[in-house]
Order: sequence, then structure tokens, then C-alpha cells
Amino acid sequence: MPLAPISLGRRSNPSKYAKQAGNARHINCFAEELGEEGKTQWVITGCAGLSPFGEEIGTGGIRDMLDVDGFLYSVAGAQLVKSDASGNAQVIGPIPTSGPVYMRRNRAVPAQIGIVSDGYYAVSQGDVLTTVEDDDLPPPNAFAYLDGYGILPGPNGRYMITAIDDFTAIDGLDEGTAESDPDPIVMAHELGREVYLFGTKTIEAHQNTGDADFPFTRSQTIDAGCASGPCVTTADTQQGRVLIFVAFDHTVRMLAGYETQVISTGEIEDKLRRLAEAGRINELRATSWSWGGRSFYSLSCADWTRCYDTKTGAWHERKSFGSDRWRIGRVAQFAGKLIAADAYSGRLYRMQEEYYDEAGDPLVMSIITPPVHAFPYGGILNALHIDAVSGVGENSSLAHLKDPKMLVYLSKDSGETWSAPREVPLHKQGETARRIQPLTRLGRFGPKGVVIRFDIPVAVKKVIMSASVDVETLAA
Repeated sequence: MPLAPISLGRRSNPSKYAKQAGNARHINCFAEELGEEGKTQWVITGCAGLSPFGEEIGTGGIRDMLDVDGFLYSVAGAQLVKSDASGNAQVIGPIPTSGPVYMRRNRAVPAQIGIVSDGYYAVSQGDVLTTVEDDDLPPPNAFAYLDGYGILPGPNGRYMITAIDDFTAIDGLDEGTAESDPDPIVMAHELGREVYLFGTKTIEAHQNTGDADFPFTRSQTIDAGCASGPCVTTADTQQGRVLIFVAFDHTVRMLAGYETQVISTGEIEDKLRRLAEAGRINELRATSWSWGGRSFYSLSCADWTRCYDTKTGAWHERKSFGSDRWRIGRVAQFAGKLIAADAYSGRLYRMQEEYYDEAGDPLVMSIITPPVHAFPYGGILNALHIDAVSGVGENSSLAHLKDPKMLVYLSKDSGETWSAPREVPLHKQGETARRIQPLTRLGRFGPKGVVIRFDIPVAVKKVIMSASVDVETLAA
């Protein structure tokens, strides 16, 4: 029989209705476009791994990070910690909260770092941490920065601003309102020359007009509320920087200028709806990063992590070993590196494509294909051919690294159950010219078809380019 190419999918997009409708998934991998210049137009490549960076800096998860003048400041557990470019750390002082943390710096010399969490507000300057207690300041729930001003939203749709380049100075008359709708402000975030005040029903963009009485005024109102403040963050796209957020209608949206665009899949929207119905929507956390010409937005809760690639517009999944979600909660560029922070411990990691595990734990790349079928007929799967980068073995005494294997599973019930794995050698170091041998005699399947899963669990380079099958159709 002639060979027929099978789809490896371009994103994770399992049907929210039933696996039989489709269960295509990319776990710890993503699709990268090569175009007409490549052997195939798309390849699936493994996500960047993790290597420890410095010492453990706290006993709780790392809630936020900020690069300030060559040092990385982190809120780890209930303390503010300063790390240098080698990962050496020192504790600055306590942050006595447990919720989301928002950090910004200003232009003061030395720089002031404003920290907001659970209504608590503190400023660190010269590594002296001071709690700001001012009768004029209601408990803030977020922190933004624009044109030298710290912007502190609070209850009743109101926000305060600090003095220019002084986060500790707050005048009771320096108060603005988001009043186009009486919805509360759940988040504030700067973008370009505006600060966006995210309410539960609307978003207001405010500009600095330079007015002597109060410098900020509303420039636009957007009819798209925000469901969870900690999910708002910026991301880079080929068209420029945007804001990405979880909206009131359980979609994930991209905000560029004053227009929003839905970027979520039906599966993600279903997950967000279920979280909201369970009263867990505020458990969500988001982070973003740009590196090597790509930019990602990561959205996590205790049950899952989904990552959006702004270059391709595709979602993929991240899972750490032994967990249903990715262990990383925040990512920041620092000292020419990409630093990732553990959401559950005080560990910092360097994230890099050349790392193929997660600080010693397996980083398992999985591709689950759309169904291979001959509907309305069944078929016989005579052979499966896989084109992957070979010769990826390491110079190691460990057999699984020296001669790594891919594991292939089949499912005839749309991924509810899987066959025992079949091993496919990826070949030893330098054996790049060796062909990856096909799997044969894979058995019959019914009209619903067969789903194929490719797993690469070992710490080696992971790239799959294409696959094809030899299928014999069975008449009804």
C-alpha cells in the first residue's frame, strides 16, 4: 500500500465534548514553522529544560521577580530576597502575605522597589524594606508604573498615585476613578503610554495628560472585563507588545490598542468555566517571557498549565514530572539568562533549550495525534514510519542516555486506554545518518480509527519532523 502522511497536529486542542471528536495534544513540546525551506513545513520540538540557578532562596513558592540594576529581587515565600548574577542570595526583609505579588521599580537613585500583596504595600530602597502605612491609601490590590508614578488600585473603582519617583509619598488628593461602569478594579497594568485598569466588566485606559491637579484621565473604555487579576501580563508579538488576560466570559484574550482578540481554544475555555463554577478562578497565575525570537504566555492552576506561542498562535501543554502542571510560576530575564522560579519551593532555575530535563527530573515530550482512520471502514495498520532527528544520544555511561529510545503507544478508544509501548531507537551520538526503523504489524482498528502517542522521556534533543502510515482499508 502507498504510504499516507499523518498529522502530528500544530497545537494542543482536544475536544471539550468527547475524545472521540479529537484528542490532539502537544505536551512539553510545540510546533515550529520552517516553511518551504525545511524538510517539512512544521516540526515539533521539545520545550526548554531547567538547570538549578544558585541556592534555594526560601521555604515557599516564588511569587514574583524583578531585575533591578544587575540584581534579581524575588518574593520567595514570605520574604524579599536579592540574588546576584551568580545566584548568591541574601534576605532583605519580610513580606507578611500569602497572595499574589506585584513589583515595580522607579527612576530614583538608588531605585525604589514597590511591592503590593493582599492590601500590603512596602518599598525597598538601598536594600532597606519599609512598610508604607498612610491613612490616605486604601489597601491596594495591584501595582502599575507609568511616567514615574506608582499606580495603586483599591476598592470601589478608585486608584491612588504616588509622587513622581517617590513610591513612599502619597497625597490623599491624588486619587483617580474608573467610573464608566461601577465594577471593581482587579488589576492595573501599564502598556505603552497608558495604564489599563481592569475591572470585572470593563477595562479603562488612562493617559498621563500632565494636568497639575491630577495627571491621569480616561482615554478609552473597553467592553471586556477581567476574571482574574494575576492572569494579566504583557507579551511580545510580531506586531508589538500586547496584554493578555483571562476575560469575564472564560476566554483568554489579547489586548492591543483598544481591541481585544480571543486566543483561547474551546478546551481552555471549558477549563476556565469549570474553575469559575468551583470558585477557583483566582487560583490562576500567569507569566510570560521572550527568548530567541519567540514569546510565550503561560497560564497555570493546580490542575494544569497551558502555554500560548505568540509567533504561531498555538497552545501547548507543560507538565513537570509527577505533576499535572508545570512547576514554574514566574519567568524573568536576568543577567543575560532566562530565570524561572518554582511555584512551590524557593528554587530558581536557568531555562534553556540546551537543557533536556528539569533540574534532574525527566522532561517527557509527548505528541498525541488526531485519529488515523478510514471511516466508515476499519483498517489494518501495517507499518508506522517516523522521521525524527537521530543520533541524539549522549556521551554517557548510562544506557538510556547513550542509546535513547522513543516510546510509541496506540489507542483504539480515542486515548482512553493505551497499548504497551513499542521502542524506537533514536541512535547513539553521531549516528545522524541512520534511519529510524519503522514499526510493523500494529494490528487492526475499527471505524473510529487509532490514535498514536509518541513519548520521548530521556534527556536528549527532541525533534519530530513527520510520520506516515501504511494502512490497509477493510471493507464493511
